[in-house]
Amino acid sequence: MLKRSWAVFMLALTTLPVGAAPTSIRVVSDNNYPPYLFIDADNNPRGYLVDEWALWEKKTGVKVDLIATDWSTAQKMLLAGDADVIDMMFETPARKLQYDFTAPYARVRVNIYVDASISGIDDVQSLKGFAVGVERGDACVERLARDGITNVQLFNGYTDMIAAVGHKDVRILCMDELPANYYLYKARGKASFSKSFEYYAGEFRRGVRKGDLATIALVEKGMKEITPQEREALRRRWMGQPVSFTPYAQVLGYALLVVGVIGVLLAIWVVTLRRAVSRRTKDLGFLSFHDALTGLPNRALLIDRLDHAIRLGQAETIAVLLIDLDHFSRIIESLGHACGDQLVKQVANRLTGSIEHIHTFARTSVDVFALVIQGDLTPAMIAATAEKVLRLVSQEIVLDGNRVFISASIGISAYPGDGNDGALLLKHAGAARSLARREGDGRFKFYRAALTANTQELIHMGAGLRRALQEDEFLLLYQPQIEISTGAVVGVEALLRWNLAGRLIGPDQFIPYAEETGLIEGIGDWVLQTACHQLAKWLRLGLPPMRVAVNLSPKQFANSALLDHVADALGAAGLPPELLELEITEGCFLQREASVLAFLDKLRETGVSLAIDDFGTGYSSLAYLRRFPVQILKIDKTFLTEIPGDRQAEALVSAIVAMARGLSLKVLAEGVENHAQWSFLKDIGCDLAQGWLLGAPMSAEAFMDWYKERSGRAEARRAKADASNCVML
Repeated sequence: MLKRSWAVFMLALTTLPVGAAPTSIRVVSDNNYPPYLFIDADNNPRGYLVDEWALWEKKTGVKVDLIATDWSTAQKMLLAGDADVIDMMFETPARKLQYDFTAPYARVRVNIYVDASISGIDDVQSLKGFAVGVERGDACVERLARDGITNVQLFNGYTDMIAAVGHKDVRILCMDELPANYYLYKARGKASFSKSFEYYAGEFRRGVRKGDLATIALVEKGMKEITPQEREALRRRWMGQPVSFTPYAQVLGYALLVVGVIGVLLAIWVVTLRRAVSRRTKDLGFLSFHDALTGLPNRALLIDRLDHAIRLGQAETIAVLLIDLDHFSRIIESLGHACGDQLVKQVANRLTGSIEHIHTFARTSVDVFALVIQGDLTPAMIAATAEKVLRLVSQEIVLDGNRVFISASIGISAYPGDGNDGALLLKHAGAARSLARREGDGRFKFYRAALTANTQELIHMGAGLRRALQEDEFLLLYQPQIEISTGAVVGVEALLRWNLAGRLIGPDQFIPYAEETGLIEGIGDWVLQTACHQLAKWLRLGLPPMRVAVNLSPKQFANSALLDHVADALGAAGLPPELLELEITEGCFLQREASVLAFLDKLRETGVSLAIDDFGTGYSSLAYLRRFPVQILKIDKTFLTEIPGDRQAEALVSAIVAMARGLSLKVLAEGVENHAQWSFLKDIGCDLAQGWLLGAPMSAEAFMDWYKERSGRAEARRAKADASNCVML
């Protein structure tokens, strides 16, 4: 906040009166983007932009201070008010939230470049499982994320990226074509890179801070004053002299007059033949590494990717799940090979994109798929993934009007424990799959028996959670939230419990597993419906309006159907939306900032309140508090454990409360367990409190009794006070 306030103060000092023309303008851009802008041997900026902005300065009389820096810093400078214009920027959905743009002035291709040692990279989906080098702040990062490619290595500039290429640290690059041609040529000898495919094309624009339309108008006006002849001279200097084909065209014309129609037909035939050969060659290259029926990677490409991932050390754990469709031959015998192909395609489509931590999904034989996941994986997470696969495969499939139900057997191996290369991991997964098939259909086994034994409890938990949803074994407890200044009950937090044979199990023991297996959506929807109906019932029984707070899992928050679930819960209960509060953890804000902001805005449009749960335990920037439409910060109970007495803890909580007040946010402190903590929170101006001192989590009926008793005591105190006043009078 201090940094931002200082930037605003400095900007105010340099702002001119309305109507006055500026005497200078600060332009910032990427310092390693030849031939547009780069740093020469004498450490001076050179390139097309240097000459272009010099012309602009001459035309307008406004001095230009051109700052060449790395691309990420350039964007930060503009947003902080340390620059007025940023040049060479693509317009993207995320950037439109922060910038206004000029009209486009150049079209640029963005390509994927691959080291010669890697095969099978021919489209964006084939990038999954590989680290992709990208310049920090590049639009390519956003585009890759939209396409599901999140394993990127960020570099401050193309020069750092090429240095990493030389050290064999990165094998795939996403780069704009012009600087790629320059830097990859310079890197020849250190590495052999070639263009794999054109990823997308973008248009260069000049950007300003959102709302600075006066600067846009000034920039556009000056650029229009540069004549076509001057631009052509710039282009010739920096882009090169275009090759003229006129003499060759004349010779060709004379030849065509001589040859006539036969020559034209021959030329067309040659071109057509070359295209056909090119297509066939590309198809054959694709089929060398992909399955012809599904388009998935085949066994050869799978092993290549596994070996590559192991060499680069991309993840702590790499797990191979070998998925064998049970009794596939019987389906072919009864329905035919065509239905068998349909079945394989449907299973492939069903599993693609449905699994977390995915590295590669391949088809290794007629009825066998291989799913590779990677990351900081525990056996529980791998087991949950296997169970999710079994559940997805077992869903009904319709083949030529016939309803078919199948199952699968899965064998699991994991690096590093079960092998140190792709072929060995597949072999051991195959051995585990054979063990699974011997025990019956629809099972999975780890190659290491100890891991299979350790996951049996999780397998039972998955079945138990599905039963709990069907047989209404979940329940909600309600903990009151108190306004500190008045002592009034202003809300309750709905806390989920699983009543397993009379034993209440907390959410920390089953929610992670529910998230991994996809059961969280059904559980989360049940919580929303139940909490809204309960509050509506209390209101009908005479309780005053109060909020009910419901925790959202990050997996729920990522589900686009959440808006519909919220609307359905409110509508079914007849509850005003302002009485529902959704609690979101800080982790939800750490990724996909633009899409998160848009989604939160849609939630707020429904009228519900938004709170950040466990505030202070995350590690994201506090900048989101200014951008995202939240109303309440919930201080995690761990901050109150050492209060009072711990000066650092007291200072931290006081700072959070003060910061929230400055941003017009309310603060709720969790875990209030004694009067000293209550007094401290009251002294520093904290708004709300929750904890065992004020009220334990209780059933809906117990909360009603607790509220009535509390209201009765409050009424008795008021009556006593009134009586005392009468005596005094």
